[in-house]
Amino acid sequence: MIVVTGAAGRLGRRVVRLLVDQDREVLATDQVAADDLPTEFLRCDLGDARAVDDLLKGAEGVVHLGAIPGPLRGEPRFIFENNVASTFNVMTSAAEQGLRRIVFSSSAFGMGWAHEGDSFVPLYLPLDEEHPMMPFEPYGLSKQVGEDIGRMIARNSDTTVVSLRFTNVALPEVQAEFPWPAPSPDNPLTLVMWAYADARDVAQAHALALDADIEEYEAFMLAQPTSRFNEPTIDLIRNNFGDKVEIREGLEGTASVISTDKAQRLLGWRPTHNWREEQNRA
Repeated sequence: MIVVTGAAGRLGRRVVRLLVDQDREVLATDQVAADDLPTEFLRCDLGDARAVDDLLKGAEGVVHLGAIPGPLRGEPRFIFENNVASTFNVMTSAAEQGLRRIVFSSSAFGMGWAHEGDSFVPLYLPLDEEHPMMPFEPYGLSKQVGEDIGRMIARNSDTTVVSLRFTNVALPEVQAEFPWPAPSPDNPLTLVMWAYADARDVAQAHALALDADIEEYEAFMLAQPTSRFNEPTIDLIRNNFGDKVEIREGLEGTASVISTDKAQRLLGWRPTHNWREEQNRA
């Protein structure tokens, strides 16, 4: 059995349905009701450690999507406390009960999303898993701490952990408005928002991560292969950052500033949705 937390959310619902379609036994959970899901659903407060223990009994793995989903969805202290406490409870209980795999929904926002669009200056681009996480706000910090909890769990137990750092999930109606105006020094946009993610591909990555051949702990960056803009990515980098940022391979054309090479290599993940192609088909 696979437990999916945050199952009432827009991504959680997709993950639940995908796993059910794969003939997996799924137990869905959230703090709010989701009676329309195609599997058993239980309401659970992940801040309650005993309730989490009961929730995970008999499970093989857990996909942990349950969290306040962004830096603007609540008071900063509450976002951090809620996300860290719930992640600690889920991962600790999973290890204590001997679950095989935890899949943690982390976030590329932990790499450096910032309220001020020009605050985050990366060391190099494209961003990959070797680039340090550099959060500017409590939501991103909660995801970095969640990954550290996962590393601890993987070190001190037989439970393996996969963290998925996906960037902003753009709904179809948002993608229909692409391309966005190009960011500039006068009108900056925080770097991780140059990239975007499609919920269908992100859900697929969660399913793949449940069975991937992973020892102990691994983190993966996720994004669609192209940016939100029409302008060449290297030109945008040079215009916005000058010579402050090292430009590496993989940024030809309108390529994303987030590299997914590792996810494609180790998870077998292949992002298939591209706003340009889907607009051309419409």
